[in-house]
Amino acid sequence: MVSLGFMSLDYRGGQLTPVRTIVTKYFVYPLQYTIDLPFRFSKFSSEFFSDHNDLSNANRELRALVGVYAARDQKYYSIARENQRLRSQLDATPAVREKFTLTEILSVSSNPFSKNVVINKGSNDGIFIGQVALAGNNIYGQAESVTPNSAVIMQLTDARHAIHVRNTRTGQGALAVGVGKINRLELKHVETSMDIQTGDKFVSSGLGQLFPPDFPVAEVDSVAYNPGDSFMRVGAKSLSDYGKTREILMIWRADYSASVETLDNNSEKTAPLEKPNKAQQ
Repeated sequence: MVSLGFMSLDYRGGQLTPVRTIVTKYFVYPLQYTIDLPFRFSKFSSEFFSDHNDLSNANRELRALVGVYAARDQKYYSIARENQRLRSQLDATPAVREKFTLTEILSVSSNPFSKNVVINKGSNDGIFIGQVALAGNNIYGQAESVTPNSAVIMQLTDARHAIHVRNTRTGQGALAVGVGKINRLELKHVETSMDIQTGDKFVSSGLGQLFPPDFPVAEVDSVAYNPGDSFMRVGAKSLSDYGKTREILMIWRADYSASVETLDNNSEKTAPLEKPNKAQQ
């Protein structure tokens, strides 16, 4: 009855409003907040992890985008460096000004006894058998076989390949022969009386009128001989890094320009590979 009286009094006169406000503020609202707290925490956690997941996805997309642009930037940087190297080569050797083309390596031979690669240009682009290939400023090798859209390039390190070279320090000549190992060459016909030292650099001599002269080929890293022998055993490393090269510059010398212009997509009109003959070997 008392409670009913209070309720009636509050309904009619509003005299208990301050009391109800105090009770609501200090007792009911904290109780409601405490009861609702798990639901609030659950909602906050859901939104937090949802936002975190969205941010993670956005970060992955941004990282992927950054990777794409980094790859493009690296490609542009490589092209810029390649253009700079090409300009340097063209200024250094007037013969190269006749014609040149930049190619990409498609595959590397899996035969351990054969050191060659396949490039993405062939006779349709004017590539011919025996054509000289460069890696940067260094001699890389020669075209061994050609198809309309591709060509096989024999590296200097192939055991079948040889090139006449000249010592930049003394001017004395030798024959750089491949030994079938990556980045390895051997200098032949080096008499014991010749002045040769570790660190000597050899460039193409131009003999044979195939390889352009004065392009880097090899650096001597070992010299040995036995008393009584007529020739020294000279080991050298190729200045072309065959493990890292991905692009090759094919060049046409001035004395080959006329034949290149009349090339008719077959290999019968091409120059032979420069190899040591049996007497030299």
